[in-house]
Order: sequence, then C-alpha cells, then structure tokens
Amino acid sequence: MGGMLFPLMSTGAINSILFGIYGNHLRQLRRVCHSDYQREQLEYHNMFLAGSVAGFVQSFIACPMELIKVRLQTHCYYNDYLYGQRRTAFGTFKRIVKNDGISGLYRGLLPMMCRDVLPYGIYMLVYRHASRYMENSDFVRKHRKASNAININLLITTFAGAWAGVLSWVCVIPFDVVKTIMQADENHKFRGIMHCVQVNYRAYGWRSIFRGSWMLLARAIPFNAATFLGYEYSLELCHNY
Repeated sequence: MGGMLFPLMSTGAINSILFGIYGNHLRQLRRVCHSDYQREQLEYHNMFLAGSVAGFVQSFIACPMELIKVRLQTHCYYNDYLYGQRRTAFGTFKRIVKNDGISGLYRGLLPMMCRDVLPYGIYMLVYRHASRYMENSDFVRKHRKASNAININLLITTFAGAWAGVLSWVCVIPFDVVKTIMQADENHKFRGIMHCVQVNYRAYGWRSIFRGSWMLLARAIPFNAATFLGYEYSLELCHNY
C-alpha cells in the first residue's frame, strides 16, 4: 500500500489542471474560427490539439509526482523505514533534490511526454466521438424517450470514458513501462529511453516493455469512466450554479 496516499491526493489536482487547460484552449481555438461552419469542420481537430496541449503542460506538473510515487512503491524501497526514519512523500522529495538537484525530479520526463502529449489528444477526441456516436444511435434515442434521460447520459459518459481510456493507453504502454523503469532507477543505470529499451530487451526480451499491459488496460476502464463522470457532472453543476 506504500505510495498510495500521495497519488490519491494528487490525482484530482492533476486531472483538474488537465481538463482546465483543455477546456480553456479549446475555447480559444473555437474563437479564432471565422464562422460556425468552420468551427464545426475543425471541431475534432481542435479537440485533438487542445488535448495534446493539456497533456504537454500537465507532464511538467505530474512528472515529479509520479517519480515520488514510483520511488515509494518500487523494490528499491520495500522497507517502511530508511536510515531509521519512516518514508514519506516529502522525505522522498527532499532526498531526490539533495542527491540529484531539481532536475532529478524530472527523471523520465521524455517518455512521460511521449505517453501523455499526443495520447491525451486521442483521449479527448475518442471520448467526444464516442459520446456523439452513442447519442445518435437508435438504442439511445429509443430509451431516452422511454426512461429517465439522466440514466442514459450516465451510460453514455461511462462507456465513452472507458473506451477513450482503453484506446489512448493501448498505443503508449511501452512508454509508460520505460518511464517507470527509469524513475525507479535510483542509481542512474539508464542514460535515456533507447538505452533503457536496449538493456531490458537484451535481458528480458521484447515482452519486457509490455509488462503490466493487462493491468493498465483493466485499470483504464473504471478509472477513465469515473474521470469523465466526475468531469461532466462537475461541469454541469458549475453551469447550473
């Protein structure tokens, strides 16, 4: 359970930043369109671009947090105590800064950006496309008339969010594995992404860069469904307020 409290506290903040940047950038892109027709034609393009920008910015905020989380959870830190003192997120932060400087907090930033920048564009695009596809389906139209519209909206958001999470993660699993290996490497054995991949390929084969794939995908379904449910209903509450 080590390292669990810290990500629980930081995940909400990171997602707030991510969706805040996405929403604001998307509005700016819509404003530069000269007509409603142009806005409609460029809508998916703008969603992808806004999602990618949001992923880029949040990488710089999330990287130190993920580094601390990984250091708390990995095999190098199995013991609850280090040098007679109980391990904490703040203690890990101070130790990283003391040993590696501020730049040490951004170890694994490049694979993290590869994991987050374009995939977050795909993430937002797939969610919106899946939502609109389901909105226009005969099943939803039929049940929207026959039952509570709130339940149908809940169903659409849940499935679209889960689908977006799975598709955005499928193509970036190797980057996440490499990021985690590099961040867990306290002794700086790896010089960069390619060196990390080469070392692990020679030692364990090509499957080593896909370790934990099924767990990541299984996590993506409930996590992203819950993320978009929280996002949509928080947005609706704010608009109503």
